Amino acid sequence: MATPTTPFTPLQTQKWELGVSLILTFWQPLRDAVSSSWGGPDSSDKRDWLCGVIADMWDEDPEASEDTVEYRLLQVMEDEFEVGLEDDSAFEVARQVVMLRKEVVEGMFATVDMLHQRFLAMAGNSPKPPKVEEDEEMGDAPTAAAAAAERERVERVVDEDGFELVQKGRRR
Repeated sequence: MATPTTPFTPLQTQKWELGVSLILTFWQPLRDAVSSSWGGPDSSDKRDWLCGVIADMWDEDPEASEDTVEYRLLQVMEDEFEVGLEDDSAFEVARQVVMLRKEVVEGMFATVDMLHQRFLAMAGNSPKPPKVEEDEEMGDAPTAAAAAAERERVERVVDEDGFELVQKGRRR
């Protein structure tokens, strides 16, 4: 079991980083900033970077508090996404992060597992491929791969100098 000053085990590190990234993923102001590209085209990279910054805060300051985390969240939202938050959502996220830190230090991962299940339950986040139901009328239709294989392949034409001639594409 790790204490605030001893390093995490590999499992604790994995759970800690996953938990921080999930908490920040569920934070609505950050989700809005990323989905609206308020941080530019690399907004999702900035979100990922912020997750790393928050997860690594305890390497710099083993006594990091809710106020320290909140300050960093607000600073990054302002500097990277040009969002000035006036609600208490950053403090709530900071509180969740600090509570998660205490749980992971004690080797308890229930919160991380619950956050992960919540993430997987969100639309589009399932690790399983979506189930495709076959339409009765389309049951005998060839698959895309079979249809592509059936198409006639155009032979390459090479002139006497060894250059390939560009062929006119077929119209569909």
